[in-house]
Amino acid sequence: MTITGKTKVLALFGSPVTHSLSPQMHAGWIADHGLDATYVALPLEGKGVEATLRALRGVGFHGANITVPFKDAAARAADWHDQAVLDLGAANTLRWHEGELYAGNTDAPGFVAALDEQAPAWKVSVKRALVVGAGGAAKAIAYGLAKAGVAHIDIVNRSTARGAETATAIAPSAVAVAARPWSELEDAIAEADLIANATTLGMTGKDAFDWPLAGAKETAIVADAVYAPLETDLLIAARARGLATVDGLAMLIHQGALAFERWFEIAPDTAKARERLLAILAERA
Repeated sequence: MTITGKTKVLALFGSPVTHSLSPQMHAGWIADHGLDATYVALPLEGKGVEATLRALRGVGFHGANITVPFKDAAARAADWHDQAVLDLGAANTLRWHEGELYAGNTDAPGFVAALDEQAPAWKVSVKRALVVGAGGAAKAIAYGLAKAGVAHIDIVNRSTARGAETATAIAPSAVAVAARPWSELEDAIAEADLIANATTLGMTGKDAFDWPLAGAKETAIVADAVYAPLETDLLIAARARGLATVDGLAMLIHQGALAFERWFEIAPDTAKARERLLAILAERA
C-alpha cells in the first residue's frame, strides 16, 4: 500500500513487541476492508510513557494497542476512559479523536468472547472460576468473568500479596473473590468449573510446568492466555484428560477485533484472522 498524509496510523506499544502477532492480524483486517491505514509495532522505553502517549495527539496517530508493561500508564495518560479502564486502572486500546485520548480495555470482553466461541455453553456450567496469575491479563480475565456473572472467582499466584491486590481490584465487580496461596493450586483446580492461566507458564522459552489437573472436574473448561506455542503444556494436559479447552489465540483475536471495531466501526472477520495467524505460527514453529 502507499502511505500518504491521509493514511490512518495505528501502533502496538510495549516492551517487547517483536514477538507479537497484532501487526499481522490488523494488517489482514485493514486489507480485507480496503482501508487507508497501517499498523506497526513500536517498542517504548520505560520512562516517560505517559508523556509520550499524550504527545502523540498531534502527530497523526489514529489509535493504538498497549501491551505489557504499559497498560497502567496508558490509562493514566488518557482523557476519557471506558468503564473497564476505570475499574481496572489499565488500558490496552487507545483512540485519538479531536485532540483527545480515549482509553478502553478489550482484554476482558475479548476473553469472554473467546469462551463464547470455543466453549459456547460455559455460562451454564461455570459457577466457580480459577484464574492463575495476578498481572494485567489475570485482572482483565477475572473482571470479564465477574461481569459475565460468574459467582465465585479464585485468584492463585506465586506472590500471595499480588494475588490479594488483584482480588481487591476485582472485588467490587464480583459476587465472591478470594486470593489463595500457590500451595492451594491443586485444591483450587479441583474446585473450579473454569481454569484460566494468565501467567507466562508454558510460553515459548519458559520452563515447562506440570499442571496438577488429575483432580480437575470432568466438566471443567481449561483456558490459556498464552498463544506461543498454541499447544501449551496446560492445554495438552487438559486434552489428555478429555477436558474442553480455549486457546490463547482466540483471546488475542477477539480483543483485537473489539479494538478494530472501536477504531473503524467495522466488525472484522475473526475466523479469517485465525486462519492467517495459524499459518504464521506454523511457520515460526
